[in-house]
Amino acid sequence: MEQTVLFEQKVYLSPKDINRVAKESVDSILLHHLQEKLENKCSQHGFVIPGSLEILSRSMGQLENGTYTGNIIYHVQTQGRVYNPANGTRLTGTVLRRNKMGLYVIYKDAIRILVPRDLHIGNQAFEAVEPDQSITIEIRKSRFQIHDPFILSIGVYVGSGTEQSTTPSVQSSSIKPVFDIDEATNTTSQEKSQEDSEEEDATSESVDESAQVPEEEEVEV
Repeated sequence: MEQTVLFEQKVYLSPKDINRVAKESVDSILLHHLQEKLENKCSQHGFVIPGSLEILSRSMGQLENGTYTGNIIYHVQTQGRVYNPANGTRLTGTVLRRNKMGLYVIYKDAIRILVPRDLHIGNQAFEAVEPDQSITIEIRKSRFQIHDPFILSIGVYVGSGTEQSTTPSVQSSSIKPVFDIDEATNTTSQEKSQEDSEEEDATSESVDESAQVPEEEEVEV
């Protein structure tokens, strides 16, 4: 779920920033601007973890043409770590609140997970979960846009505990989820196809019987 990614950004330093060069390095000033721009929010790669950005390289400063702001442009290549949960990822979060719709779980202020109650009907362990409790969730779907303050996910309740977040490949033999959406979808489609085939058989039989009547009358005549 946690990945290291690369960013290429264009950073503008104002004359006020340049005056700080006597006390700070250009790299530290650039890094500060990048942290304000990227960290603690969603990028195209996922939620950027605060304090994870590092500058790999940068260009020489160039004056901005066609303006009279005095800004200097730098092209900076940096790397950082992001959260981007794949479907099937299991993680442990804290229940922020619960209502009739289900649970609202938060993971490190980066991922907020909706756990629908409709997927856990009859599950006594799910009904016993209280706010501020740590539980393990299996992610089923996630979405985010650039500059969003968090990733919004939908998941299913696995159990209580403080196990570490895992990727789908690691957790294949671990706790089984209480409800499998794909399995339920396949079961429903199989039942529907079985009903359709039975209706087709009944229709074909009635058609065959009706087709045999005129043939027998023609033979008798």
